[in-house]
Amino acid sequence: MNLRLLFCIGMGFFTTYMGLAMLITHFRAQPKSVIPSKPNFSARAEQSVDAETGEKLVYREFTVSTKLASEVTPKPPEAR
Repeated sequence: MNLRLLFCIGMGFFTTYMGLAMLITHFRAQPKSVIPSKPNFSARAEQSVDAETGEKLVYREFTVSTKLASEVTPKPPEAR
């Protein structure tokens, strides 16, 4: 047999094997969706008019809270 023909047959088998392996690993169970936590950002604005000058005043307040993790977070799945 021709060496080039054997190489083409081998590469065909290799490509088919890799395609099937990638297809099978794609169908593994996906992790369950995580419930989103409460937002840690809030904003509010108050508008008023200065009685003396009649100038419009806007008071804006932004609040960001940071809470350290109290629970141990699960490890991501290991790559096989």
